[in-house]
Amino acid sequence: MENKQYSQQKLEKNIPKYFLAMIFRNLWISMPVGIIYFQDRGLSYLQMGAIESIVAVIVILTDIPSGAFADIFGRKLSTGLGFSIWGFSLFMIAFSTEFWVYFIAGILLGLSDSLISGAERALFYDTLKELGRESQYIKYIGRRDLFTAFSIILSSILGGVTYSINISLPFYLHGIASLIAAIFIFSMIEPNESENQKSIAAQFQLITHSLSFTWKSKIVRFLLFFNILVLMIPMVFVNIMEQPYLKQSGVPIIYFGLIFAFTRGVIGFFGPLRYKIEQKLGEKGSLFLITGVFTVMFLLMAIFMQPFSIIFLFILFFTRDYTWTVLDKYTNDHIPSNKRATVLSIINFALNLVYSGLALLIGLGLDGLYIFGLSPMQSLLIAFTLYFSVIIIPWLLKSYSINDTESSKNQVKEEIKN
Repeated sequence: MENKQYSQQKLEKNIPKYFLAMIFRNLWISMPVGIIYFQDRGLSYLQMGAIESIVAVIVILTDIPSGAFADIFGRKLSTGLGFSIWGFSLFMIAFSTEFWVYFIAGILLGLSDSLISGAERALFYDTLKELGRESQYIKYIGRRDLFTAFSIILSSILGGVTYSINISLPFYLHGIASLIAAIFIFSMIEPNESENQKSIAAQFQLITHSLSFTWKSKIVRFLLFFNILVLMIPMVFVNIMEQPYLKQSGVPIIYFGLIFAFTRGVIGFFGPLRYKIEQKLGEKGSLFLITGVFTVMFLLMAIFMQPFSIIFLFILFFTRDYTWTVLDKYTNDHIPSNKRATVLSIINFALNLVYSGLALLIGLGLDGLYIFGLSPMQSLLIAFTLYFSVIIIPWLLKSYSINDTESSKNQVKEEIKN
């Protein structure tokens, strides 16, 4: 009993260590100046596109195997290794002026992203589960985002300031922050040691079993489809359409950095609010709220392309972050611990695969989609609104109607049996 209590006390230290790791992880000092850095190094847009493409390709190829690696060899090792490789990749970018070095760094960045993606969340969730607090996962993630909000705001400011001193400095500082995050991760305790056999054959077997589980588990399959069908749209808007939207809405470019800090940083202060909302709404209410908010926000953004539309943008970002958090929690709740990182990597793989195709379609739409004589930007926003209202909301209604019917039947069977 005493040994178990001592073990629980040691495991308790995982929580502040995880928070500290995430604070340093989110010091994305190089992000605000990444494109202009490559321009100053003489890279063409084609070369920059090639680096982005190789990162995406490596993520797609390694996401599932890296999840199995985490489930077999440990989530702590996978996450810490991912942060370390990320840091060294940034050092490579900082000290070099050669495209081929940046390309290799892109390969390593893709690999590190895969090592981190499923393992980091599984490591923290299993810590809470071992402590008997998995029901408070959203609450803790809200606290994490509250702390990391300062990191994002600080890095948004530091990026421009340090770049003006030395164009390589933001990448060196970002790399150092990643290595510090790795140190905190390596100092954590693995919540439950893997019982999986440590071999390539075992890794392959775990992948096949996890793929089968993901498809056969009705709730996990439903959440996978919700991720793909719902979350992809706001993600592609944020990554491709956000800046053109702000520009077309008449927001001066000088304020883009401030908006970036606000939507990625200040919004983190509202993290604890997500827990309270989810506690009141539950799964069904949350998923309907998410879909409804996205529908209304895209419609309002299409109608009112004015500077005050940044209000709608802020609500969109809050809803996107809320979606990430609740889907993460609901998915973790339904995955066995020995498959958790692998299944999360499978979901991440599917999202990246769909995203790569959707990004091309959005690019084509921005080049020449006109609905009712509206601009391509407005046309896409109207298309998103129609998509959510005509396809997603009816799909949700049908899915929950079937689930409620099956639940009622099972309840009747239980009553008859008793």
